[in-house]
Amino acid sequence: MKCTACPVVTSGLNITVNKPDTAPKTELPKADFLIITWTDAETDALAKIFGSGKCSYKTLTSNTLTPLKVVGIPLPESANYHGFFFQCTIATKSVVACKCNFHPKMQTTETENLIKKIIGTAGTHNYKYVITSGTAGGIWDSIDVGDVVVTNAARFGLTLPAKKNLRFTGVANVKGSKPDNAATWFDYVNANLIKDNDCVAQNLFTAGGRATISGKPKILYQSSGSNIDAVVTNSHINNDHIDEEKSNLSIYKTMGASLDENDAFAAESCKAIGFANWVSIRNISDLPRSSNANQYTTYEYCSSINGAYAVWAFIMGH
Repeated sequence: MKCTACPVVTSGLNITVNKPDTAPKTELPKADFLIITWTDAETDALAKIFGSGKCSYKTLTSNTLTPLKVVGIPLPESANYHGFFFQCTIATKSVVACKCNFHPKMQTTETENLIKKIIGTAGTHNYKYVITSGTAGGIWDSIDVGDVVVTNAARFGLTLPAKKNLRFTGVANVKGSKPDNAATWFDYVNANLIKDNDCVAQNLFTAGGRATISGKPKILYQSSGSNIDAVVTNSHINNDHIDEEKSNLSIYKTMGASLDENDAFAAESCKAIGFANWVSIRNISDLPRSSNANQYTTYEYCSSINGAYAVWAFIMGH
C-alpha cells in the first residue's frame, strides 16, 4: 500500500514564502540557510511544508519553482537546468531550498563544481549553514522506515575505493538552541508534528516495511542516543545490490547510522572551499536488511515529509 497524500502540518511554523519567479536565474540568492536536495519526493515535501501553497514540485517539467542555469557548468543529461529553487523566511532567518539535477555519485565532478560555485569561495561564502537532505537506508535495527537521522558527520563507505575511506565533520553543534517546551527543536517536532498515524506508522506498512514494534517515526540526532554517528556514502544502494549491502551491515554499524549516495561527496566539496557549517538530514525510506525490494518507491515521499520537519527544526535551532 502506498501513501500518496501524507498529512502535512504547515500552520504555526512561522514561515513566510516568496512567490517563486519562474524566469530562469544564473545564480542562487544569498541567505542564512541553503538546503540542497536531489530527489523529486524530497523537493515536493519541502515545497509543501515551506511553500505555504505558493510552491509545488512534481517533476523537472511540472513545478512552479525558479529554474537555475549556472554559467560555465555543463547541463545535466536530460535536463534544461542545473536545478530549481524557492525562497522563504523561517522566523527571521532567510532560506533558499534548491533541488539539484546532478547526482553526486553519477556526476561527481559536475556536482562538486556546482556546489562550490553556489556556496562561494573561502572568505566569501554565500550562506551561514548548508543542509543536505534526502532519503537513505537505515543501518541500525533501532532505525526504521520513516525515521530521520541528523548528523554532522559523513564518510565514504565500503563499496568505494579505499582511497575514498575518508570522514568529514560539519556543524559543531547539531542540536542548536531549544524551544521553551522541549529539550531541542527536534524533540519539539517529534512531539508535535510527526503523528502516530502518518503514512509509515503502524497501520500502513508492507512486508519488510516499518515494523509495528518501532512505534511512530522520529528524528534521531547526534548525542540523542547511541550509534548516531555518521551517514555513509556508498557506491550503490539500489535493489540490484541490496544483498551486497546486507553482507556489509556489521561493518557499516561501526561507521554510521545510515547509507546514502550523496553526503560524503557534498562534504568533500564543502571541505575544498573551507566551508564547515553543513549538516546531513537523512530520511529513512529503505532498509538494506529488509527483504522488501519496494520500500523506496513505497515510502520515499512519506519519509521526506518527516525529513522536511527535521530541516525546519534545524533552522529553528540555529
